[in-house]
Amino acid sequence: MALNEKGLSLVEVLAAVVILSIVFVGIMTIFPQMTLFNNKTETKLDTMNLARQEISLISGESAWVGKRNSSDSDIYEDFKTVLAAKMPATGFNKVAQYPKFVRYEKVDDYRYEADIYLECQAFLEQDVNGMTCNNPNLTQLYKVHLKVYDGARISSQTYSYIKFLVEEKVD
Repeated sequence: MALNEKGLSLVEVLAAVVILSIVFVGIMTIFPQMTLFNNKTETKLDTMNLARQEISLISGESAWVGKRNSSDSDIYEDFKTVLAAKMPATGFNKVAQYPKFVRYEKVDDYRYEADIYLECQAFLEQDVNGMTCNNPNLTQLYKVHLKVYDGARISSQTYSYIKFLVEEKVD
């Protein structure tokens, strides 16, 4: 019996359709995963930008100044006093006090958690006059760790320092 070589048999057509269907289904499962990945990436970028924005509001240079009594220079506002007044002004509420840091929280579209460390970080180990970090005559640095939550998971986090300086009180 001679085979007809002018066309395809039904079996060949069905085999081709099955192979193309398997390839098509494989390709189509990638699209929902790509959409999910793009959404996660967009959220991550949004929270990274929000974290940068919030950390710049928290660590803004002009606001972290303690006042010194003009008649007695040994009387001045310390960092903890200024911190207690400054953070609520930026929209953050105190949620916990730990030995090494204070935790503040702010909630709007995302939940922000700011841990502000109470130990002064030395800018230099000692300056040329031998003054240390805790000297109120020097600018002091305090570490801030800001976390941005998307639901229950941390979406982004960043670190910065607050520059704290005690200035002469102007009456």
